[in-house]
Amino acid sequence: MAVFAALAFSCSAALQRRYDQRHGISSSSSTSSTDRSSRAPDAGRNAETSDANYRKDYDRVADNGSSTGATASPAGGNADYNQRLLNQYADMDKLAEVVLYELDNLENRYNNLLNEYKNAKSSSRQVMAMELDKISDDRLMLYKAYTSIYRNGKSDWANVKRDVDNTLREYRKKN
Repeated sequence: MAVFAALAFSCSAALQRRYDQRHGISSSSSTSSTDRSSRAPDAGRNAETSDANYRKDYDRVADNGSSTGATASPAGGNADYNQRLLNQYADMDKLAEVVLYELDNLENRYNNLLNEYKNAKSSSRQVMAMELDKISDDRLMLYKAYTSIYRNGKSDWANVKRDVDNTLREYRKKN
C-alpha cells in the first residue's frame, strides 16, 4: 500500500512540475501536493465519499479480498499487481507526453496565427478567424484527451488508451 501511495504522490507531483514548466509558473508560487494534503478537509471530500462509483469500487476491492480468503487487498502486497500498476502509469505518462507535444505544437501555431491576424488586412482576417476557431477546437479536443488519461486511465486504461490514440489519429488526419 505504501508503494501505491508513493507512486500516486510521485505522479501527481511530476504532473504539477511538468505543468508548471510548460506554463512558466515557478514552483514556489504553485500549490504543491504537500500543501494540498496539509489543508483542512473541505466539504467536497464528504460529497466524494457518498458517490456511488466510489462505493462500487470499494466494494469490488473488498469482495475480491473476501472471495479469495485473503485478508489484504490486491494492492497491499501483491508485487505483480504493483508492477502492472507501475507499467500502466509509465504508459499513461508516455501517452500524455505525446498529447502534450501536440498541444505545444498547436499553441505555437495558434500564437503565430494570432500575431498574423493582428497585422492582416480585413479581407484575410475572416479566413484567419476560421482557422483560429479550428485550432481552438483541436486544443479543446486534445485537452480532453489529456485529462481523460489521468482521470479515467487508472480504472479503464485499455479503453482510454484506445480513445486517446483515436483522438490523436483524427487530429493528425485533419492537420
